[in-house]
Amino acid sequence: MEILQDVEEMLEARSAQVVWEYYVARLTDLGFPNVLYYGTRILDSTSRRMIDDSVLLSSYDGSLLEELVDLGLFDSMPMYLWLVENPGCDSWDWIHRRRLEGLLSPREERALDLFARHGHVAGYGLGLGDGVKRRRGGVLLSGKPGMSQHELDQLWTQRGRLIQALTGLVHLRLSTLPYAEPQDVLTLRQREVLECISSGRTTQEIADLLEVAPATVEKHLRLTRKALGARTTAQAVLLAMRRRQIFSERREPCMTKGNEKAKASNDEPGQLHPWSLSSRLPPMRLTRAPSRGN
Repeated sequence: MEILQDVEEMLEARSAQVVWEYYVARLTDLGFPNVLYYGTRILDSTSRRMIDDSVLLSSYDGSLLEELVDLGLFDSMPMYLWLVENPGCDSWDWIHRRRLEGLLSPREERALDLFARHGHVAGYGLGLGDGVKRRRGGVLLSGKPGMSQHELDQLWTQRGRLIQALTGLVHLRLSTLPYAEPQDVLTLRQREVLECISSGRTTQEIADLLEVAPATVEKHLRLTRKALGARTTAQAVLLAMRRRQIFSERREPCMTKGNEKAKASNDEPGQLHPWSLSSRLPPMRLTRAPSRGN
């Protein structure tokens, strides 16, 4: 019955924040209070593969993540290198075996030592593979600081299947919710203009519809391209749709009130603002990580 309640909670959630907070609370109850989720959306075209956006959600101590990012060690974590594209799960035992065999790079060892200094010497990695179309992801799990791998293995034997099912459910639900960094979110008017353009209306038609000058429409489009990091309006439409910032249900925003980084001068009173945890991370690698047997 636990998983049934989880499904109900996920279906009712209308923001990534609600999904994440529920997930962390459930894993804390199951003995894994420290969780890190890293997901990337990928756009494949005939000419190239492009990272659309990346998101990091974490319940680990913030100082640990700050050190990893500041030292440029985030993508050197052995756990990260394994879960990028490998599906399934594995304990951190394989990391320590590779270290004893001298197979870790100096940067990997440095990242591992940083986790140890914060009390995390054991855990599990869940590679989410390509279970969700055009999205890659993975999850790192740890118990309370100081827990051994043997202690976590006992918990995993009892609760591992439930954790894997719940994690897959969360990954799927997050992929359907809009996500944007604070500086990338579109204002209501920018969304309106972009939706009109994508529907085939001309600049003059949009100006007439919104009762503004054509130059104002062009200004909104220019700011929209800048906010999304798009070179053309066509690319802006593509990115906005992939990030569910246009043609999405207004009752289902990935937003929360009171964001300090909100652009109040351009927003309506009481407007919701994007909820996110990090904007300083490298894009998820698209190459396969080294196998444990190498």
